[in-house]
Formats: sequence, C-alpha cells, structure tokens
Amino acid sequence: MTIYKADLGEGKAKDLSKKVSELITSLEGSVIENNFWGKRRFAYEIKHDTEGFYDVFVFDIEPSNINQLKTKLNLESGLVRYLISAQKRAKEEK
Repeated sequence: MTIYKADLGEGKAKDLSKKVSELITSLEGSVIENNFWGKRRFAYEIKHDTEGFYDVFVFDIEPSNINQLKTKLNLESGLVRYLISAQKRAKEEK
C-alpha cells in the first residue's frame, strides 16, 4: 500500500502510481493487481497532512529485492507512507 500527498492532485497521484508499478517491474517483480482507492481522510495527521491518495498493489518480487524497493520508495517526494507486507501463497494443487 502506498499513500501519496493530497496536494499532488489525482492525475499526478496516478502518474506516481504508474511510476511505482514500473519500479516494481524494474526490480524483476510483477504487479498482479493495482487498486487506486483515491483520496481518503487519515485517522490522524501524518507529516502535517490530513488526507492522501491511497493505492494498493499486489505484487510478486524476490525477497532479496525488497530492500532496494524500500530505498527507492523512500526517495519519492510525493509519497507520504508505504507498507509492504508478505502474503502467503496458496498451496498449488498436485
């Protein structure tokens, strides 16, 4: 999940979403699903902002590339927060 600054506007937030998607694929990952939720109000103030654009990604990437992804996300100025969590894979049928 990523949250972009509200003052970017929806168009630039979607552009940043595309950039994050390209970043994932550049690190040999694949984006399975991308849900842009739009502007939402925060439960509490984050970096003096009260709202932002939420974007949820489901992606597959090698664990060794996660630190590179985090480093590059930290450099994005339009990003307020991000959260990366592991999802268990479904057992494949034999």
